[in-house]
Amino acid sequence: MPHLTILPQSVGYFLRGTRQFFRYRHHLVFCWTLVLILVCPSKATLCGLARLGPRHICEWHLRRFLYASYWCFRVVLWWFVDAVLAVLPPPEDGVVYAIVDKTVKDKTATHHPFTKKGRIRTNGPYLFGMQVLFLILHWGPYRIPIDFELVRKTEATGYRSPNALLRTMLCRFRRPTWAKKVVVVADAEFPSKETLTLIKKRGYFFVMSLPRTWKFADDRALSDLVKHLPRSCYRKTWITRSDGRRRVYWVFLKHACLRHVGDVTIVLSKQRRNDGPSATIIIVTNLPHVSSREVVALYTRRWTVELFIKEAKGVVGLGEAQVTKDPQRVERSVALSLMAYLLLITCRAKDIPEHGPWSAFALKRNFAWEVARQQLEHSFSLRFRKHRRVREAA
Repeated sequence: MPHLTILPQSVGYFLRGTRQFFRYRHHLVFCWTLVLILVCPSKATLCGLARLGPRHICEWHLRRFLYASYWCFRVVLWWFVDAVLAVLPPPEDGVVYAIVDKTVKDKTATHHPFTKKGRIRTNGPYLFGMQVLFLILHWGPYRIPIDFELVRKTEATGYRSPNALLRTMLCRFRRPTWAKKVVVVADAEFPSKETLTLIKKRGYFFVMSLPRTWKFADDRALSDLVKHLPRSCYRKTWITRSDGRRRVYWVFLKHACLRHVGDVTIVLSKQRRNDGPSATIIIVTNLPHVSSREVVALYTRRWTVELFIKEAKGVVGLGEAQVTKDPQRVERSVALSLMAYLLLITCRAKDIPEHGPWSAFALKRNFAWEVARQQLEHSFSLRFRKHRRVREAA
């Protein structure tokens, strides 16, 4: 990657609308920060970004911009979300899926304000890092991050559980104008009485995996249904994945009334017919008139957020900026990564196919090649004009 001295013309034109959020030269630094994140081939630290940029944008410029507390990163992030939604084509059926999940970004600094130590699973390895909760919109081939929250330490002041943070993001969520139906998809960590009540109050639907401790209206536990249901009650079904292959599941459908939830459709799903109760997933939805295959297909859309998390860590350097001590600075660094991801989708939307899988890694490569081409053309033009002036002076 050559040393950059000029902003891409398309990026500068697109980011003119964000000038209202910044003061003085901070808008220029903001534009350069997003571009450098997208062209950085290695770890996206502030030092690494400054090496690729122009000489008048140094590391301390990036750091002071990141430390500036006057600009609200959520307002700027929502501006990017609205801009991306205006560029991408809406779905024909008007159905959009709001998928939520969290990830852990490994850290080594013990004085980081968001580092937590523990296990994600009961028998999983111990992790030490920063937990980030994401809310993305998914329809067709697109996956758009619209909001995030950082999970604080349990003993820290202002700690809120992931369920409470999810409800906060759902309250901030603004339904797109073209969306006729919103379906919230999550795993067994996020369903709670308050969360499901909020989803139904806002007129949304949900497809979630429930823990086995939940009970029916007659005080029977879901674990009893999973444990004592004979294998002969399961039926074979399949869904088509994004790569065109089929995935077989064994499912059981039941309409029931759950305590604190009401009338729902329960689907027990497992990958093999002889799998025991421990390998069975309980999927619950309040969508009307759905089959077991449709419920399983909707729940498998949760894999989309896993793809986004992989791209956020590998493409835009999520959590790689050297920011510690101040929680707001850490939140701004995460928000800048999401803004760079949205900028990449906007600039390379033509490279996303209407059907089939795609990768942000390929979009970043195409964006970096385009930026390098414009930089080489600019450098050649400067040298040509300088050589012509020298010849005319001689």
